[in-house]
Amino acid sequence: MMSANTWAREQWSAKHIPKALLGHVMETLLSGEDTAGTARLASPWDAWWASYRAGISLAHFGVGIAAPIRSCTTCAVDALALMTSTPPCHPDLAEARPCGCLLEWAVRMRAPSVPVSWPPLSLTVALIKPGAPGSQIRDQLERTHKVLRIIRRTLTTDDTRRLYPEAYGADYVAARDSYLTRAPVEVLLLLDQRAHGDETAIADLKARIRRAIGADELHNHLHMPDNPGEALADIAHLAGNETLAELYERYERDHAAERLAFYRSALGVGAADSHSD
Repeated sequence: MMSANTWAREQWSAKHIPKALLGHVMETLLSGEDTAGTARLASPWDAWWASYRAGISLAHFGVGIAAPIRSCTTCAVDALALMTSTPPCHPDLAEARPCGCLLEWAVRMRAPSVPVSWPPLSLTVALIKPGAPGSQIRDQLERTHKVLRIIRRTLTTDDTRRLYPEAYGADYVAARDSYLTRAPVEVLLLLDQRAHGDETAIADLKARIRRAIGADELHNHLHMPDNPGEALADIAHLAGNETLAELYERYERDHAAERLAFYRSALGVGAADSHSD
């Protein structure tokens, strides 16, 4: 397993930095742990993404943030305004902007990358999309996970923005919204019953299910976060903060300090050179 120190030094880690920040934000709030210091980010949009994904404004992050000194001033100002709103706002990637920074950041976020071994988290969530073979997907998930709760709801475009805030391309976003909001979805709150080890197992499980039932880039049947921060954010979003707090206290609270230590290392929290490139 790659250590957090090694992970933070790799160039490809830029895509994963906002996910580590999201994990840090969620676990700080849920565990009540107090963290001082500043998180080193690759872009001001990293902080906005974590804020929007969590539905939490910058004032409640529990950690300071610093983007590289070379960051675009326009983007820094815009990202700050969006994530200090309550709730955080979306910049609409389809709108014309004076610079290309936001689109470049979004392309990087959506691009393939080297997998990361995240610290273990037993709780997760699966969203079975409209038209998917729900019973077949549940059968596959129940081989490795216990279903704690099932929630049926119809998504709105606000929901799809929060699930995929970095999605870009007006045609793609419109097609995705039409697909995900056309009929009710099934949300499964899950508890992983495997011995913890390779945390890339969630990504492998999701890919295996999609292959088995046939999927394309858009109609891929199953949303399932493959890192702890997004899993916690999705449970809060799709099942509510009270449900997340209850499940977290029961299953995850005892190991919060270990995950937070990973995030602090990956983010360079407290590093003296947090404002440098």
